[in-house]
Amino acid sequence: MAGQVSASDFWAALNGGARIAFPKLFTVETLSGDLVIDTTYGNCMRLDPGGASRDVTLPAEAGADGAFFVIVNAADAAENLVIKDDGGSTVCTVNRDEAGVVMCDGSSWYLLVMLTAPAS
Repeated sequence: MAGQVSASDFWAALNGGARIAFPKLFTVETLSGDLVIDTTYGNCMRLDPGGASRDVTLPAEAGADGAFFVIVNAADAAENLVIKDDGGSTVCTVNRDEAGVVMCDGSSWYLLVMLTAPAS
């Protein structure tokens, strides 16, 4: 996955320069097609749709109780990210310079809030 920022690198400065084990929190990626999110993706994502609107499919609800994602659309033009559950139902659409926060209760994905993101 291109552009991931390791949280352990970020926190190393607070740990006397030693690397510490920490889960991946951030994903930065330019898409070339639709995206299916899995457990290798960070909870906070800055996604550039890469020239066209794209579907972003969330992980299956079973076993995802309490999971959340902050998805920022970093497009440089009018390109949307359509966030869908694994069954193909639309949870929300994140327009350019917006961020959507989605959360799962173990049976469904929900949009918690839509935010205006800083310009790319």
